Amino acid sequence: MTRTLTWLLPAAVVSLLVVAVAATACGDDDDGGGDAPNEVQLTKADHGKTVTVALDGTVIVALASNPSTGYSWAVVATEPANLELDGEPTYVPPGSTTPVVGAAGTEVFTFKAIKTGSSKLSMAYARSFETGVAPEETFEITVKVE
Repeated sequence: MTRTLTWLLPAAVVSLLVVAVAATACGDDDDGGGDAPNEVQLTKADHGKTVTVALDGTVIVALASNPSTGYSWAVVATEPANLELDGEPTYVPPGSTTPVVGAAGTEVFTFKAIKTGSSKLSMAYARSFETGVAPEETFEITVKVE
């Protein structure tokens, strides 16, 4: 029995290593082998940057927002041809166990990468009922879908 255990343990370790290497080699190849990530998460700090996402991937934009003031984020002009808004934007209140009235939270937009190419995503933080008034803030990125 000792002789059986002597070769069984090294064989098990080698088998695990082979499986681990094979899994790493296979990887996530949904985007045709490119290096573009399947999900990109962005905040105000990413304003003005260029980001790359895989085709059928997701771009998540999370920006500070306080709807109690009447302000909210919106995509300005038309949506980029290579992105499609995936559902409605959601508002996430501040990370408190007890919601605080009037406290700012985060507005989250989720976009699906539907077509390869590059285009700008422009957003504005404004009051929808105020026409002809410049937005309080803007957010713009260039999105490359590969």
